[in-house]
Amino acid sequence: MKKFYCFLILFPVFSQFLFSQKKEEKTFSEIRKPYEKMAIDDIHAMPYVKLYIEKAKKENNFSKLIQGYRDARQFDYKNKMKYADSALTVSLQHGSQDDISKEYLSKGIIYYFYQKKFKLALNEYIKAYTHSKGSKDEYHRYKVIYHLGIVKSHLGYYDDAMKHFLECTSFYRSKLNENHHENEQFNYEKAYLNCLHQLTVLNRYLHHFAKSDSLSNLGYRLTANNSDFVLEKSYFLKCIGISRFHHKDYVGAQDHLQKSLPNILKRNDFAWASVVYYYLGKTYEAQDNVNRAVGCYNKIDSIFNKHDFILPEVYKSYHYLIDHYKDKDLEKQLYYTNQLLKADSLISKDFPYLSLKLHKDFDRRTLMDAKEEIERSSTKKIVLAQILIASGSVVLGFFVVRYRRDQKIKKQYQLLQKRIAEGKYNMNDILREEMIELPVRKTSLTPEMALEIKEKLQKFEQEQHFKKKGITQKSIALKLGTNSHYLSVYINEQKGVNFNKYMAELRINYITNLLNTNSKYLNYTIEALADECGIAARQNFSNLFFDINGIRPTDYIKNRKKELGIS
Repeated sequence: MKKFYCFLILFPVFSQFLFSQKKEEKTFSEIRKPYEKMAIDDIHAMPYVKLYIEKAKKENNFSKLIQGYRDARQFDYKNKMKYADSALTVSLQHGSQDDISKEYLSKGIIYYFYQKKFKLALNEYIKAYTHSKGSKDEYHRYKVIYHLGIVKSHLGYYDDAMKHFLECTSFYRSKLNENHHENEQFNYEKAYLNCLHQLTVLNRYLHHFAKSDSLSNLGYRLTANNSDFVLEKSYFLKCIGISRFHHKDYVGAQDHLQKSLPNILKRNDFAWASVVYYYLGKTYEAQDNVNRAVGCYNKIDSIFNKHDFILPEVYKSYHYLIDHYKDKDLEKQLYYTNQLLKADSLISKDFPYLSLKLHKDFDRRTLMDAKEEIERSSTKKIVLAQILIASGSVVLGFFVVRYRRDQKIKKQYQLLQKRIAEGKYNMNDILREEMIELPVRKTSLTPEMALEIKEKLQKFEQEQHFKKKGITQKSIALKLGTNSHYLSVYINEQKGVNFNKYMAELRINYITNLLNTNSKYLNYTIEALADECGIAARQNFSNLFFDINGIRPTDYIKNRKKELGIS
């Protein structure tokens, strides 16, 4: 009986111990393990990734939160930029310079690979490069240099791009024979192969065909029997296929190009897929297989329609299509003429260097012949064609003007930021302390009077009384215990401006420094900013800001937000 009572007393204690224990929460490594080896853009990883992010937020673990956003960016195809922006925001607040650099690089890669917005990509790569200076992470630093080379290559700056890829190739090759963790070794090998591919392409663009062939054959030998680099092998197969075409080995070219296509399509690399289709089409052209050539060029048109993107290398496929449908199908002839004009405009916008070269080589007579043929066939359709050509010219002109304006604004913003950084922005007395020692005075102000006004005016500036609306020269003079004439003389001689300019510079200097140092003001309206510094009218504020800073406040705010990574 005593044992029974003892059991009744001890049971609640043991039961609490047995049943109240909470199930241990998974570690970050345990959450990440199921998806860390999944393929890029595999959406099935996202439930685990979201758990990882939630845990990091709950624990205020910012380094893990950055990693979580990076993982989400890798696997969520539709929301890559959203997660890239999230990773960048956390990195700017809590991360290292390496973290910030990596996030800018990632944004650039999304612009480049997934959206083919090369100029936007280049902007992000330059930011990544700036933050990577002094970094001990050499792999990342050279990765930035590599991607800078890619965009320069696409913009047509082949010599500059070549320097980037040669530098990266030298670095990655030097790492191949060192002992690394298997993941690091894989990264170095992949980077080296990517550099070889880019050098192969560049040498072909520069007509160094023997060098291009040598590099593509080397790349193929390195990847032929390696299951880790099937995509890289496909890129080298593509290069070999293009080389076979130039050597008029059309059967061999088709074989290599067709073998390269599946993995390139699987990776959704629609840019290189369009190049493969173009050279397949060229081989069929050479063999008088019209239907297959048209089929390949239609694939390029489908890519153009879906992604609003076309490479200069495949641009001339439209010439063949226009010529093919001449006298056969007026509607299709007009359609491909419009597509050619659209492609021309797009390339002129995104590829300034290549566009110039294309226009030099482009046979305008062919396009004009097609236009005249449509004129003879249908008055209505030629009116449409003329409208399209005219609108294309207007759009192109608009982009040129806007590009130049944006470049001018950007330059002015950088000059202003440089002045601020160097401490040359704020207004000071021209003569400073030496003014009272001048043996000859231009006015009736005595040194004592000038010094008194200076001290009182400095107090006026320091206490920011200039922010009050409606103040005049007379009201300030009264506040300082002097008269308007003396105050005007002092401001003219010692500040080098008249009273109105002096007040404008004080107010604009003040608001510019606020915009530069406190990001909350970047979200203010122009009216609110004008009110903050004591200027009554929005337009007056905008004009004064432009007169003093050389840039409109809206343009300054836009550039400042971009520099800070604020959307």
